[in-house]
Amino acid sequence: MKTTPQYCRFNHGSVILPEGYQDRTVNVFISEQPAAPGVNISRDILADGETAAAYIDRQLLLLNQQLTDWKLQERQPVWLGDQLLSGECALTNYRYDSRRIWQQQAIFAVGQTQLLVFTLSKSNPLNDSDTQLFSSLLGSFAFHR
Repeated sequence: MKTTPQYCRFNHGSVILPEGYQDRTVNVFISEQPAAPGVNISRDILADGETAAAYIDRQLLLLNQQLTDWKLQERQPVWLGDQLLSGECALTNYRYDSRRIWQQQAIFAVGQTQLLVFTLSKSNPLNDSDTQLFSSLLGSFAFHR
């Protein structure tokens, strides 16, 4: 049985994914300012029968097991775009090599199985400016027309 082609759009164009392939791309955004946080947007999929909340619980447990001195500071609801999708935001930090990394991560279910994961990372504690930057980024989201 032939399935409907899946298109993968990106800055420079689009491609039709071969049958059985999934879009698991990661977009990485780096500021020209050395002290500014990095931002990435990644894609993931839910396991069969998994909810977005269960996915987040599973991912946080994995991070706790795999990262040194990992700490969850806060979990809270968040919106993507102009209230297009509701999701959850987690504020965490962990030790990587000899330095601490702070992250703010927002996860949104898109359709039945796909997820968009927005992550802001910095090697210094996040401040109000970082939080505002992340909030603005999330708020600017719009689906392709």
